[in-house]
Formats: sequence, C-alpha cells, structure tokens
Amino acid sequence: MTPDAARRDQSHWLFGLALGLLFWLPEVIVALGWGKFWIALLADMLIWGLFAVAFNLLMGYTGMISFGQSAYLGIGGYTAGLLLKKISGLPFALGLLAAPLAAALAALIIGVLCIRLTHTYFAMLTLAFSMIVYYIAFKWYSFTGGDNGLIGIPVPSWVHDPTFGNYFKFVLVITLVSVYLLWRIVHSPFGKTLMAIRENPHRAGFVGIPVKRYQLYAFIVAGAFSGLAGALFMINERSVYPELAFWTRSTQVLLMSILGGVYTFFGPIVGACVLQVMDADITKDYPGIWQLFLGSMLVLILYGLPGGILGFIQTRDTASTDDPATRIDKTLAEFQRKFWYFFVAVLWCTSFFRLLQAPAAWRFTVLLTAAQAVGGGALCVWLLRQLRRRTPHGRRLLLAFPLLPLGLHMQWHTPLSGVLSIVLWAGCIYYYLWPAEIRQACGR
Repeated sequence: MTPDAARRDQSHWLFGLALGLLFWLPEVIVALGWGKFWIALLADMLIWGLFAVAFNLLMGYTGMISFGQSAYLGIGGYTAGLLLKKISGLPFALGLLAAPLAAALAALIIGVLCIRLTHTYFAMLTLAFSMIVYYIAFKWYSFTGGDNGLIGIPVPSWVHDPTFGNYFKFVLVITLVSVYLLWRIVHSPFGKTLMAIRENPHRAGFVGIPVKRYQLYAFIVAGAFSGLAGALFMINERSVYPELAFWTRSTQVLLMSILGGVYTFFGPIVGACVLQVMDADITKDYPGIWQLFLGSMLVLILYGLPGGILGFIQTRDTASTDDPATRIDKTLAEFQRKFWYFFVAVLWCTSFFRLLQAPAAWRFTVLLTAAQAVGGGALCVWLLRQLRRRTPHGRRLLLAFPLLPLGLHMQWHTPLSGVLSIVLWAGCIYYYLWPAEIRQACGR
C-alpha cells in the first residue's frame, strides 16, 4: 500500500477525531463565559470553509477560475428558503437537501455553456451568469422578495437555542461530512484526473481523457456543495437576500483560497478562518479601513507567501536523492526559518490590532511588544538550540511551547488575529516535529 493510500484509509478516523473534539466546543465556550459571539464566529468559519473548499475544487484542482461561484451560493439559499417558506409543513431535511440538488442542476446548465471557453473568457462568462442570478433574485419581488429578500423562514426551534450551540453542532456535522466527501473526491482517480487536466489539458486530451466532460463534472460538484453552504447561511439568518449571489462573494472566496493556499486541500479553510478573524478584529471598531487592510494583506501574502499560508507551512526543500541525515538537517533548518516567521507574525498581529483597538494606549502597546520580543525571543533561541542538539526534551518542549503564548493571549484578551497566528504556528511545529524520522533523530 502506498503512503498516499494509507493516508486515505486513515482520513475517516481523522475527520471523526475532529468531530469529537469540536462537537462539545460550545459547552466549553459557555463554561468559560465567552458568550455566543465565539460560537457564531466559529459557525461562520465552518460555512465559509465549506464554500472555499468547494470553490477550490475548480481553481486549485481543475485550474478553472470562476468569478461566479456566488450564483450557486444564492441558488442554494433561495431554494431551501423558498421551499420552507412557501410549502407549509415541508420537512426541514427535505428543504435542506433540495439546496445542493438545485445548485447542481443550475451548475449543469450554466457549466455546459461556460466550459466551451477557457481562461479569461471562462471567468468572465461565469461572472455574467452570476449577475443574471443576482438580478433575478433582486427584481422578482413576487417570488424572491426582491431586494427585501425572504424574511422569517421557518426552521426547527432546536437549531436556534440561546447560545447557538445546537446551530454550531448542526453546521459542524454537515460541514465535516461535506469536506470529507470532497477530500475523498480529490484523492480518488477522478481527482487525479482533474489535477492532470489542471497541469496540461492538451496532454490530458491526447491520452484519451474527455477534458470538457471532467471539467463539467467538477463544475457540478463545486456548485452542489456551494449550494449547500448557501442553505447553511440561510438557516443562520432565517432569511436570504440577493447579496448572497452577488459577485463580491465570489471574490471573497477567491481571496480565501489564495490566502490559504490553492494547491492544498485545507488551505481554503485556513484562508476562510484568517479572513473571518481579521474581519472580526477590524470591522467592529474600524469598518472604514477594512478593504484597505485586506488589500494590503493580500499584497503581502502574494509577494511573501506565493503558495499561501498552508502552502508555506507544508513546503519542504528536500530532494529524493538526499540521504536521511541530510534530509533531516534540511528539514530542521527549514523549520527554524519558518519558526521565526511565525514569531514575527504573532508579534505584528497582536501589536497592530491592539493599537487599533486602543490607540490612546500606544506607549503601553510598544512597551508590551518590546517585552514580548525580548523575552519570547530569548526563550525561542534556547528552545531551537536544544532542538539543534537533537535532544528528546528539546523536541517535547517545542511541541508544548504553543500552549504558553496561547494561554497568555487568552488570559490578556488580545485580538483574535494574534490567537489565530499562534494556532497556525502550532500547526507548523507539529507538522515538522511529529514525523517518525524526526522523533527517531531526536531520540524519541
């Protein structure tokens, strides 16, 4: 069995573990007294993550950039909303199931026309169809409610408990199942065929692959899961508006994929979390600079991390001809370089957003940042020195290290972006130091 096949066989256990760990998260948040804002924010991250992974099936795995993916988000939301509102007594599950089916049917019809074109023309045609869907929803007052949208859509009372805990669990189960299905799709022969088309559609056609047909299949699958995400948005608001199908939603999910990494499966989820967290940090007090800050961040990511955040973490500069000792040396050297990148990112995020939230206390912010830089930097130097000596306790200390800054930041109630940076930092540490060859090199 190949390593890739072994990973696929274990994937259902990993998704099950994620479900078990996250399922009781609302109770933990309530017990800590953080309020339902956190639960609602996490639910939004899940939905946007599902939408981003579905979109990335087109861009990252098939090489088709769509500016009209929001059309299927809106179709899914309106389908579920219209059925539940206009058909009295319709089972909730049936209305929810109709959303991805309607979005898939729309993707089939639109996709037959769009896949005839390539590159820029394909992208612009998807944008045109998205605007058609938007204006139908915006102008058809007697059916869609027009610019007023559909309001007061009946959903089960158990979904909206006072803390949003049930809603989060509902979204969590559906999102994880959907992402797992997409994971199986991209790691199946169908997914490998899509990647072959992405790399060179002409060569794929020469070896007998029906390129247009596979592109249409990918278009339909992405549309179906986007429609499901739209239905989840509708359930949260108990309403649906034309803005759900507006083209800006497509550009937003495009940014999520680029920020997280278009050539990684979980990268779009990371990008969705980053954008949602930055949105929560900025728009609350400074909505006027949100677009300016987002544009600046995108420029930094494109120039500094062209592979996205998760792509930056996963990229390893190793060659297949290296002997084990050389490969480990390269891995550890690369890990130390990325370790310092995350250290600087955490300092920058926490100081910048703290300064935005309390500009009058800028002196305290500068002093606190300097203290964190000196104290944290000295601790990091000592930890990395222990790792270079290949000592077992050095590796264990580094694996436990993220708990210290994470605990301090949660205790001080620092901005969410700093906490998210620490979580990504921890992911980088575990990705590099957990493999068996590193454990063996460090004497376990």
